[in-house]
Amino acid sequence: MLSELYANFTPYEWILSNTKGGYALGTAFLANVRKYHGLLVAGGTYGKRFHLLSSIEERVLFPSGLSYYLDTNFYRDVLYPEGYKLIKDFYFKPYPMFIFQCPLKREVFLEKTLQFHEGKNALLITYRNPSAYPFKLFLRPKFSFRDHHDITSFFSWQDYVLETNKQSAFLSKDDLAIFLYFNKGVIKVEPIFYYQVYYPLEELRGYEAYEDLFAPFLLEVELLPKESLRLLFCDHALKNPENEVLVIESRYTGYPKPDPKRGSFSERELPQILEEMLRDFLLEEDIIAGYPWFYCWGRDTFVGLPALFYLKEGKDLSLRIIQAYSDKRHQGLIPNVLGLPEEMNYNSLDGTLWFMLRIFEYVEFFGRKVGRDTKYKLFQIVEESLYEFFTNYNLPFFVDQEEGFLEIPDNINLSLTWMDVILDGRPLTPRYGKPIEISALWHNVLVYVLKYFKRSFIRKFSLEELVNKQNETFKKYFGEDLIADRLYQGKPIFEVRPNFVIALGLPYTPAPREVFALADRLVREELLTPFGLRSLSPRHPAFKRKYFGNQYQRDLAYHNGSVWVWLLLPYVKMLSRFLSENDYVEVLKRLVQPFRKMILSGKVGSLPELYDGDNPYYPKGAPAQFWSVASIFLLEKELEKKLRGGRK
Repeated sequence: MLSELYANFTPYEWILSNTKGGYALGTAFLANVRKYHGLLVAGGTYGKRFHLLSSIEERVLFPSGLSYYLDTNFYRDVLYPEGYKLIKDFYFKPYPMFIFQCPLKREVFLEKTLQFHEGKNALLITYRNPSAYPFKLFLRPKFSFRDHHDITSFFSWQDYVLETNKQSAFLSKDDLAIFLYFNKGVIKVEPIFYYQVYYPLEELRGYEAYEDLFAPFLLEVELLPKESLRLLFCDHALKNPENEVLVIESRYTGYPKPDPKRGSFSERELPQILEEMLRDFLLEEDIIAGYPWFYCWGRDTFVGLPALFYLKEGKDLSLRIIQAYSDKRHQGLIPNVLGLPEEMNYNSLDGTLWFMLRIFEYVEFFGRKVGRDTKYKLFQIVEESLYEFFTNYNLPFFVDQEEGFLEIPDNINLSLTWMDVILDGRPLTPRYGKPIEISALWHNVLVYVLKYFKRSFIRKFSLEELVNKQNETFKKYFGEDLIADRLYQGKPIFEVRPNFVIALGLPYTPAPREVFALADRLVREELLTPFGLRSLSPRHPAFKRKYFGNQYQRDLAYHNGSVWVWLLLPYVKMLSRFLSENDYVEVLKRLVQPFRKMILSGKVGSLPELYDGDNPYYPKGAPAQFWSVASIFLLEKELEKKLRGGRK
């Protein structure tokens, strides 16, 4: 049944968020199929998020006596009710909108929209009656009150407090609470449970998949023609909820809305929609790596950071993010996984290299807008990290002075690159030695250092000599028909993975020109798909066609065939090195077209983390991923620049 619903609607999911890490997430058919799906998941400190409002039972009663449920729920052996059958159309951007029609008369009678507060854990749901006749709505909000990674049961609702007033209700339990404001209607205290609500995707992922939801009251509303019912849910009581409604509605003012007659956005509206998608991941001083289960990841943040440069507040926001990670460094390394202080993870080498590289790119992008003192402080950050790299022998890698590159020894039992899956306590793709993209990132950082740093620092660590050695060593990665993924014990390891694309897409590379044509051929023949690059060639015996199953099965496929959207960005940068201007623009158009088509339809809320490794390419992993959106955003900026003949 789930596959049928996806086929009739879309497998993509809608997303709303705020700058606190809170979110709302769901499907086009309005059934929760993940434990993370919900209408209000409140963001807290250190990445903690609390699932408060799961869904709403919605029943409409027409004057004729006809009555229909509008909501849809999965249980073990039944899908009930089947409100999805009344959905005539839907849009995910600039905010989710669902249009319902009467199954008998085929007339539209209800428009439902969802909007989120930018700075508070607050959701606004608006029900509008566009028809010529009145009807009644009977609404039962279903509450969960749990960590968003967990599920709950009716046993947890032994003690709660409910207060109701003429236009509000306040429900609290333990340290969690939710406030409801409604602009019209009558509330009745009628507590009931919905037992064993089923989340099929959680069972497929190998997790517990049943939950009991609590609905302590019923809201009854008569909605006259052209009238709107507004429900405002918040994780704390609001003194002036009507003002907060206006604040939420104003957040979306100025964003384009899909034309119902055309059923899509126009191409000129694409930049605004992409920008809104990008903003879904913003925090005050960081980036959410992906929704719903990721929080902040250093690597993901700095891979996609250049997309933020184009935002109106991008200069200051990017600087705050750089400074925030600088303050969290340990032995020169930025954290890869953020959360509670004891949960911080520094097992990433490339994350810190991206971090240093982006500092130089920030300075160059904003040019004279970066003050002398700021530039000095930024370069000081790089200098401090480099000093650790050269002098700290406790780091899980070292500088090979003979070849000039960083080396990851094979006795550390860590995954320090973006292919970082750990299975049974051991790295699945350890990539010991000198991974090609690590070598290229290190080379780029040092080239920028030679360009900007004082001679005293350069001489102290013999950086010019080191870069010259890199120019020679880099040749070892290239065979006659293949490109090595890494050098191990002085020998090239030839696996067709996309990491050479990352390396060749960086600003500086010592690779000879003929290597780029070979790289492009390998990509087109073995890695390229309509939605990104495979993480391993299908010709490799470890290749996995589908990202599917429990955690163990999915981890096997994660970097062994799954398609990653973000890899299109370094691929395009690689192509810019050797294609003619006309060919480059044509290829760029072809690469963005699948995403452009989806986004302009209005039926894609965000871009997923990855896709299956073989046709049909199905969106998998996190349904909303920052570096996926950032990469397509930057590809569109690149295309815009080329078509206009400008620089920025």
